[in-house]
Amino acid sequence: MNLAGWTKKLTGKPTVTVGSVTLNEDMMTSFGTAITAGVSGIDNLLERLDRDEFDLVAIGRSLIVNPTWPGIVRKGALNELLPFNRSVLSELV
Repeated sequence: MNLAGWTKKLTGKPTVTVGSVTLNEDMMTSFGTAITAGVSGIDNLLERLDRDEFDLVAIGRSLIVNPTWPGIVRKGALNELLPFNRSVLSELV
C-alpha cells in the first residue's frame, strides 16, 4: 500500500492517491533527470481502487503531455498516450 492506502486503513477517512498514473517512472526521477517516463498500464491502479485502498486518483504529469488523458483512457487507447519528459515543461505557456 502507498501513503493514501495506509492513511485510509488507519483513519477510515477518504483518501486521494497520486503518482505515476500511466507512467513507469516516479516524479523525482523524471523531474530530477533527463529520463523519460514511459507509458504504462492502469490495471494495477484499477485493482487497488476496486479493493477500496483509496477513494480518488489524481493525475498530474500525464495530463501535462496528454491534455485529453481522460478521453484516451476511457476509450482504452493507452497506446495513444505520450511519455513524459521534463523538457515539455519549457513549452508550457
